[in-house]
Amino acid sequence: MPLKEGASKKTISNNISHCIDVWKKTGKVNGKKVGKEKAMEMCAAMAYSTARKTAKGSALEGLLKDGRKN
Repeated sequence: MPLKEGASKKTISNNISHCIDVWKKTGKVNGKKVGKEKAMEMCAAMAYSTARKTAKGSALEGLLKDGRKN
């Protein structure tokens, strides 16, 4: 399940939606059978990780990292 590259809110949202749609059809995320809550967590984590990798050097990179400092 390739996620689209990009750091915009729309791209992140689309990546999460696509991941959840795949989970609804297969019951799996990244080849692992998981429940609804775990699937939502994993999909969001993958989407934000992709956004972080795409946003290298941009202002968004700092914003995305700030949430992980705690």
